[in-house]
Amino acid sequence: MTDLQKQSPAEESAVPAPAGGGPALPATLVGAAALVAVGSLWSLWYLPFAVGLPVGAVTAVRGLRARTAVLVAAVAAVAGWGTPLLWRVASGDAVAGTARTVAALAGLPALASLVVAVTLLIGLVQALLGVWLGRTAAAALRPGR
Repeated sequence: MTDLQKQSPAEESAVPAPAGGGPALPATLVGAAALVAVGSLWSLWYLPFAVGLPVGAVTAVRGLRARTAVLVAAVAAVAGWGTPLLWRVASGDAVAGTARTVAALAGLPALASLVVAVTLLIGLVQALLGVWLGRTAAAALRPGR
């Protein structure tokens, strides 16, 4: 090691910063969930995917771990689709009856919870695919490749 490459004792003993999202992570999580929730009220069913894209790209560009992006997108998708469902149940809409009818038409057991779980799973898969595509595109477009 040359003299120019040596670090000072203060730099050697410094603890590296964690690879988390910092204080912006909760704000991003709440904002993404709110965006998906408002979009689902307006019948924009594809928003979990659309939210996953920038979350994946930004975390890749900032050098954050993939699990941070997966966590943010997964919680945003499930909370974003689950909150309007709960809102509709609380306001007296026939969500359970509709879910049982959908299950019967799909040839599934007439369980409302099964249809709600599959609905939330679809939103989760959309968000994860968005994260994957966003991280992949950010890595492919990174300068120096």
